Amino acid sequence: MHKLASLLAEIFSPFILCGILISTIALATDPHPLPAIGVALGFLVLVPQVLSVRLYKSGKTTDRFVQVREQRTQLYVMTLVSVVIGCLLLNLLPTSRDVQLIMNTAAATLVVAMLLNFIIKVSIHALMAALFGIVLPVYLGGATLYFVVGALIWAVTVWARLHNKRHSALELVLGTLVGGIVALFYLSALN
Repeated sequence: MHKLASLLAEIFSPFILCGILISTIALATDPHPLPAIGVALGFLVLVPQVLSVRLYKSGKTTDRFVQVREQRTQLYVMTLVSVVIGCLLLNLLPTSRDVQLIMNTAAATLVVAMLLNFIIKVSIHALMAALFGIVLPVYLGGATLYFVVGALIWAVTVWARLHNKRHSALELVLGTLVGGIVALFYLSALN
């Protein structure tokens, strides 16, 4: 079961879910989505993932997903720089308001996670899975089946992180709450 949980945590990692979410939003709302997808995937997914791997390989973190709370600040700061650059570029591109909003929301969410990290560790896996499970179905047409699949992805992700003892139940609940609040903020800001 440990290997299955590890595999599921990789498949539903925040990097992958974020990439799928932003790409879907761009494809659904932007008449010319490729530049926006490229910028978003580059600065919000690829650069942070490379930073995570480099910090791990250099011995500055104990694992790629930075389980130790005190080790997270450096990754958060470097990721925030990348995300802000991506936001600035996306705000200059002729892209949809939805794409600009999700990227700006990502930057704000990262700041919130970073500030919370000074007090308590919050599961970014749970945060992203909750956000993904609520927002993605809206862009896929809002069918109940998509929300059920989103809830299953969230549940499997939370189970995997709990099963492998990467987070406490409290950290997973807090991540889920932050992700849910961010999703509701994002959806209400669209209107």
